[in-house]
Amino acid sequence: RKAISRELYDYCLTENIADKNLIAKWKKQGYENLCCLRCIQARDTNFGTNCICRVPKGKLEEGRIVECVHCGCRGCSG
Repeated sequence: RKAISRELYDYCLTENIADKNLIAKWKKQGYENLCCLRCIQARDTNFGTNCICRVPKGKLEEGRIVECVHCGCRGCSG
């Protein structure tokens, strides 16, 4: 989106203010709202799949409140 200058972007990466791997995922379709990389790592979940916060809200049972056990995200899949 070019919301910040390249100089500021590079500074944030150099100072470890931003995570370049997470930013790279944001550029891929379906990952635009990804909160952290642990939510897509299958080895960190009970069932060997993505984190529960990656399940679209429309596919969850009504009234179910979802929260990631790692980062506290309440649904980064949209």
